[in-house]
Amino acid sequence: MTTKDAMNSNHAPVTQPRHRRRGTAALVAVAAAMALVAAACNVNVDAHTLTVVQSQEDGFLQNGDEPYLATIQFRSTPGVAGSTNVNFLGNLSEVGSGMDDGDSASIPDAMANVTFNDVTPVSLQMLLANGTLPEVLGTVMIAMESDFTSWGTINNLMEDVADALETELALAIEPLTIADITDPSAVADALAGAAANVEAAATPSTLQAIGIWLGSLGNPDDLIDIGFTVWIPTAGALGSIVESSLISALPADATGHAWSTSADPVNKTIRFQGDSAIYDVDITTTLTQ
Repeated sequence: MTTKDAMNSNHAPVTQPRHRRRGTAALVAVAAAMALVAAACNVNVDAHTLTVVQSQEDGFLQNGDEPYLATIQFRSTPGVAGSTNVNFLGNLSEVGSGMDDGDSASIPDAMANVTFNDVTPVSLQMLLANGTLPEVLGTVMIAMESDFTSWGTINNLMEDVADALETELALAIEPLTIADITDPSAVADALAGAAANVEAAATPSTLQAIGIWLGSLGNPDDLIDIGFTVWIPTAGALGSIVESSLISALPADATGHAWSTSADPVNKTIRFQGDSAIYDVDITTTLTQ
C-alpha cells in the first residue's frame, strides 16, 4: 500500500406475371430506403495499458512513479442543441507503484474503458437525403502522477474539468451545419479549439494550486499531460471525406478516426509527456453491431 492509499483508504415471391414489374419496383424502393439507414452499433474505447517511458521520480530518495489516468467521455451531435453529454468515470487508483523506465501496467476498466451505445454510422446518402449528421464522440484522458493529494480533491477537480468540457463541446459542436460537416476540417478545428480550452481548465489556477498544495502536505499530485480520442461514426464515402481532414487537424496529443462499419479494431498509442515524465497509453477501439 502506498503512502497515498494509506491516507485515503475510504475512499413471397410474386408468381403472377402481371405483378412482376410492380413487385420488382417495390423491392428496389425498399433496398434504396435501407441504403439510407445504417444499423446502430456500439463503440468501445479502451485505454488498457500504460507504459512508463521515462519516470519522474527516479532520484536517490525516490522509488519510481505511481501513475493514474482520469478519463472523461463525451458525445455530441452537430446541429442538435442540448445533445452534448459528458461523464467523468472516476474510480481513480494508482495503476502501479514504483514504476521505473520501461515498466508497464494494466489500466483498470473502471478507470478508462468506455462504451457508446446505439451509435449510427452516417452515410453521405443519409446526410443529403434528410440532413442526418454524424455524432462526435470520444474521451479526454488526463495522466497524473500520484503523490499526496487526496482522491476526493482530485475527483472534485476532474468534475470541474468535465463541466468545462461539456460547455466547450456544446459551443464547438452543436452549432455546426451540414456545410460544416461536409468540409470536416471545420469540425476538427472546432475540436482542437475545445481541446485547448479543456486543457486550460484542467490546469488549476494559482489559488487552486495553493489550496491543493496545502492539502497535500506540500507534495501534490502532478499533472503530466492531457490526451484525446475523437471518433466520428460514418459509412461509405462520407468516411473518406471526414478522415483525411480529421487526422491532419487533430492536435499531436489526440488520435481519431472517421469510423466505418468495419469490424476491425483500431489500435492507437497516445504519448503523455510533461513534468519530467513520459507515459505511453495503448488504446483499442472496437465497433460491434
